[in-house]
This record gives sequence, C-alpha cells and structure tokens, in this order.
Amino acid sequence: MAIPKSKRTTTPLSVLVEADTLACYTILICTDERRFPKRYRWCLTQQIIDVAVQAKMHIAKANSVYVNDRESATLRRTYQQKAVADIAALSAAMDTAFKLFSGLRHIDTTSKPKKRINIATWTAQLDKVKSLLLAWKKSDTDYNCTRRSAVSCLCHAASNGSVSGCASSRLARYSSR
Repeated sequence: MAIPKSKRTTTPLSVLVEADTLACYTILICTDERRFPKRYRWCLTQQIIDVAVQAKMHIAKANSVYVNDRESATLRRTYQQKAVADIAALSAAMDTAFKLFSGLRHIDTTSKPKKRINIATWTAQLDKVKSLLLAWKKSDTDYNCTRRSAVSCLCHAASNGSVSGCASSRLARYSSR
C-alpha cells in the first residue's frame, strides 16, 4: 500500500542513498567528454569526483557509528562535519566548472533521457544531500541533548560544561520562568 507523498517522512538512511546518487551522477557528468574536455580530466574533474566520493564515504562512516557514549557521538559528529565540508568543497568546484565550461549550461534535449545531464539537476542533487545531511546532524544534536544530561551533551562538551549553548537547556530555562 502506498503512502501519500504529503505524509512521507525522510529516514536517516535517505541521506546515504542521496549521497550515493550524487556521487554516481558526478562521475557520469565529469566523465562525459562532451561536457568536460579530456585535457581537464586530471586537473579539475578528478578532484570533483574525489570530493563527491569522499563526501559519500564520510556520510557512510557517520552512519556506521553506533552512538552509545560521548566518544562515539563525537566521532559521528566529526564524520558528519567532514561530510558537510566535502559538500561545500564540491559546491565550490562545481561553480568553477560551471564558469569554465559552457557545455554545462545547455540542456541536451535531443539525446536519450539517461543522457540529460546538466548543472541544474546536479546542483539540485547537491542541495538535497546538503539539506538532508544538515537535518541529520541537527537531529543527532537534539537527540543527544535531550537524551543525556547536560554534562554529557555534545553541545556542552565544547563549552566546558556551560548549558547556555544547548537548545534543550535554553528551552528548559525559558519554560521554567
């Protein structure tokens, strides 16, 4: 039985699936010689592919960490942060490629649907991965802050025990007034 689109929710694993799709799409677009000339393959396109694959790998590593203590939560957050940095680097590299190559600006409507690769679709995929990743990171932070005491909360680890940085502690402080 199908679930109506308005009632569907994203799962934590959907960021991994979308990152895989982004990595595959990036490889397809960067190895297309009509879009990227072969002479640029090693100086630009290989770096773009490497960053996309690295982002997927960091997301997979973060997903594989089972959070049961402070160290594992910190490790997961570190991998998530590395993935966010990779996505930002990919965005910058895509911007450079867009400005450098005019072939990315055109949508080829004469070829088969599988061959329609363009910067708009590529950017939309990147934005989707970025938003899912940031939502996952926020969800983990909120979960860790509400589930654990203020001493073991990740928000408090960076602020030396001060509870002023945590969203859940701010909420508790304002609701008690």
